[in-house]
Amino acid sequence: MKPALFAALLLAAPAAAETVAVNGHEVWYEVHGDLGSGRTPVLVLHGGMMTIESSFGALIPGLAQDRPVIGVEQQGHGHTSDYDGPMSFAAMRDDTLAVLDALKVPRAHVVGFSMGGMLGLDLAMSAPERVASLTAISASHQPEGFLPELVRMNREPGFTPPPEVAALLPTPADFAAMSADLAAKNPGGAAAVARTMTETAAFIGSDWGAPDARLAAVTAPTLILIGDRDFIRPEFAVHMARTLPGAWLGILPDTTHLTILARPELPGLIAARIAAAEAP
Repeated sequence: MKPALFAALLLAAPAAAETVAVNGHEVWYEVHGDLGSGRTPVLVLHGGMMTIESSFGALIPGLAQDRPVIGVEQQGHGHTSDYDGPMSFAAMRDDTLAVLDALKVPRAHVVGFSMGGMLGLDLAMSAPERVASLTAISASHQPEGFLPELVRMNREPGFTPPPEVAALLPTPADFAAMSADLAAKNPGGAAAVARTMTETAAFIGSDWGAPDARLAAVTAPTLILIGDRDFIRPEFAVHMARTLPGAWLGILPDTTHLTILARPELPGLIAARIAAAEAP
């Protein structure tokens, strides 16, 4: 990620930030806008090794003009400390739904990027009554959606991907910027960054995922967005869109896993999905 892009993602300050206790640990969340407006809020779910701001800082101001926006920082990410137990969708789901429960929000339009997009897919499968619509950006519901070299990188730390795959990945400068941001926000500081990176890699390299039959049962109006140069295979995004009933699909040209967040089309695509989901 270019420094200017990363800086732009950090511009939006939270209107309100709190924590909620979940199973003995505190989960950080932010609310932008008025939850009493009567509009169904947007729930943004950040990417792995990222925060609410670094994933959605550039998008939140526009989204919050129309309706409230809620952001949740997951285990070991942003302001949420790590806690005992491996990273899992079940734990992230519990934490996220606990925030919605604390805010008395029955349903939300879910917008998730990368790991957050995968969590959004999990929510749509596991808690469909809470998902008014879903925009899953650079996400997959199975490890098979990733380039096999990426899965191998997470399972074998010494593995070096071929140059054509490395060109699709975040650069060392990208990782340095994300790590610095995480270290500055997390109560565990720099030590938390190393642990979260290890846990995230172990999670991505594990046997997670859901069968196509569960994806096909999703009822939420869904938009799948992917870049044509993502390390999540665009052809798998096509498969997901064909499996999801009535899903929309957008494949953005000359776009990688990270640069999709800076695409000028992104706000309009998200807004269109939400508007169509709410149309009578």
